[in-house]
Amino acid sequence: MSSIQVQQGAKITPVPFEAGETLLSALRRAGYSIPAACGGKGRCGKCRVKVNGVPRLACKTKAQDGDWIDLPETMRGVILTDTLTLPKVQADRSGLGAAVDLGTTTVALRLFDRADGKLLAQAQDWNAQAPYGADVISRIQHTMEASDGLGELSRCIRAQTETLLGQTLSAAGRKLDEVKELVIAGNTVMQHIFDGREVASIARAPFQPETLFEDGTGEPLSGIPVQFAPCIAGYVGGDITAGLLADGLFVQPELRLFLDIGTNGEMALGNESGALCCAVASGPAFEGAGISCGMPGITGAVSHVSYDRGFLCDIVGGGEAKGICGSGLVDLVAVLLERGVIDESGRLLPPQDAPEDMRRYLTEDGQGNGVFHLTKAVSLTARDVRNLQLAKAAVAGGIRVLLEQRGVTADDIASVELAGGFGNYLSPENVVRIGMLPRACLSKIRPLGNAALAGASMLALDGENWRKLAEIPEKCRYLELSGRDDFSRAFTDSLTF
Repeated sequence: MSSIQVQQGAKITPVPFEAGETLLSALRRAGYSIPAACGGKGRCGKCRVKVNGVPRLACKTKAQDGDWIDLPETMRGVILTDTLTLPKVQADRSGLGAAVDLGTTTVALRLFDRADGKLLAQAQDWNAQAPYGADVISRIQHTMEASDGLGELSRCIRAQTETLLGQTLSAAGRKLDEVKELVIAGNTVMQHIFDGREVASIARAPFQPETLFEDGTGEPLSGIPVQFAPCIAGYVGGDITAGLLADGLFVQPELRLFLDIGTNGEMALGNESGALCCAVASGPAFEGAGISCGMPGITGAVSHVSYDRGFLCDIVGGGEAKGICGSGLVDLVAVLLERGVIDESGRLLPPQDAPEDMRRYLTEDGQGNGVFHLTKAVSLTARDVRNLQLAKAAVAGGIRVLLEQRGVTADDIASVELAGGFGNYLSPENVVRIGMLPRACLSKIRPLGNAALAGASMLALDGENWRKLAEIPEKCRYLELSGRDDFSRAFTDSLTF
């Protein structure tokens, strides 16, 4: 079989390919996590690699025998650290337990000694399914279009979970046969794919999944029993129920808003009496996809932006900026709104219309819009601003519907709980400035970190928590927003800044 030579850092690896196969297909079969937010359709430009020294889109370039492929080391990047402290639980079982946050973008695993509740080791990585698309819709499409699409994705994520588990066992000096249970909390689509279940029905109305995992039992992994957190609906999954368990939303009388913002925006508004919940298609902009210079929060990503007689950037890992991640994008747009470079409609002004002190950062795109140049490698286009507008309007619109259906206002919310990596690194002032959260919530924002993983950890340690978890879907009333006039109005109203 013919092969290409792949260099990543100092390592050179021959990778075989089949006749007519694209570089993207060959590389992802070999285990390389090549970004492909559009699912390999040639639209996002994120799969660009160097072929014999020339930049090419891997999804549109056929592999040729002897080609030399140069991959940046950041494709196996480091995930932004989770800062959530694990809630104290009462351990009541023997052996080891593993907890998994099965995210669309990232996968994280913790290994515990169930006898004393001690955290032995943890590992995390970017979801190995990334080459098949940045969001769950792209991955659902792959299961429908490829001959063995579902099996391909299922094997991919199960193998990655085995790898992460192996890493933690090695770090802890323990053996596989000591692991008694693997608890998984993920969105509904990811849990279905992991378990090898069909997902096509989740992509079309009425968005009904094959199962909501009420009994939790899944196909074993390497002989280890698998338990899934129950889901609420097609787009409100086990990551949310596990997150709500860790957050304790239903044990307090105060009204709280729980938000998990990523490629999908899932939210719940409630207290001890129950909650309303919904999901919005916020798109992958918050994860750095769909943005011209966007990237995940790995080394080289601009994670925060401020202005003080010049633009100041925080860069993950230090060094030169290579792109911008979701939290940096929110900061940048908020700063440009304050500096008059972006107007309330979302237009990115060309140099001649911008404030004089900002003109040196701007060029024109040929269509009357500006292009803002933050650094040599990072720029912002009108399309980028529009994608952020669509994402933030979806989240803001969902919140407004929940408030209206509950018969309350933002003033009545005691706390806004931001779950997930993206929410953990957001600037409260800037997320309010762009209009994603109500201004009345500014002083009430509380980052939770990885709430889904915390909830899964509680389940791995204490069997009593499964009883508490089973009650959560019963306490939630799900609102399907597609086709609702009130959501359409709220979304449209929220597009402006």
